[in-house]
Amino acid sequence: MVELGEVCDVRDGTHDSPKFLLEGYPLITSRNLKNGFIDFTDVNLISHEDLDAINKRSRVDVGDLLMPMIGTIGNPVFADISREYAVKNVSIIKFPKGCPFDNRFLKDVLDSAEMQRYFELQASGSTQKFIPLGFIRKLQVPLPPLATQQAIVAEIEAEQALVAANRELIARFEKKIQATLARVWGEEESSART
Repeated sequence: MVELGEVCDVRDGTHDSPKFLLEGYPLITSRNLKNGFIDFTDVNLISHEDLDAINKRSRVDVGDLLMPMIGTIGNPVFADISREYAVKNVSIIKFPKGCPFDNRFLKDVLDSAEMQRYFELQASGSTQKFIPLGFIRKLQVPLPPLATQQAIVAEIEAEQALVAANRELIARFEKKIQATLARVWGEEESSART
């Protein structure tokens, strides 16, 4: 077990509240990190100047993990670098050169049910729960050898692929069942009319 901040660069986005605009660059907050992705559909927009000012300290790079610290705590998301944006009140976990973590393994650890329960137990605040950045930096996380991390990630990804395939199969069969029921009901209705 190691402290996360000892092996990764853990920082957060801005705490300032820049002026919001009708056009500009997204300012991502905890509420925009949903179901493993960044939701860009309902974001506040900021100027290019504010984007640059925030990103001088808190730039999000490929491979980084973003994790909500306020409201929905935990729920880590891989950084989406398909567009420019800045983050506010979101922790950024960076993996500097030589970092002993596979970012996918750490995401799975932080996303685990056990870790989510721990976050809930440790969260402060009465109206809106939060965890401070210092808490995330001191978070004790397992650090097996890199080859073990990669093997665990491969196994999890294989199981997730099976789950996704089964969900697709279930959806397909549910459509077939509905079509059969519709046909049966349609035949019964037409035979009742004759």
